[in-house]
Amino acid sequence: MKTYGPNKATEFSKKQISVIYGAAKRGDLKIEKWVIGEFYDLAEYYGYDDNHSVERAESDILDILDKVFAKDMTGAQELIDRYTEDNWNRMSAKYRAKADRTLVA
Repeated sequence: MKTYGPNKATEFSKKQISVIYGAAKRGDLKIEKWVIGEFYDLAEYYGYDDNHSVERAESDILDILDKVFAKDMTGAQELIDRYTEDNWNRMSAKYRAKADRTLVA
């Protein structure tokens, strides 16, 4: 993450996330709609990160992007599954009820 005073910015773009989305649309990756939505929300993020949650998510997403750009779809899928499970377990019941668990296809 880049730091600008009290604000922080993620270091990946929506175009990079579009590569993951495209792979999911082709069937190369399986990703739930709420997860890809979260990826897009975090792309080009600029704001506060007091509890370092954005920083942790950015690290995971950058690892996923590295695997996708290296054409290692199996490794990318494992990281996506881990990200999905970890974040699902952290969600409150309120947010779980709103999350769309269908796959991008």
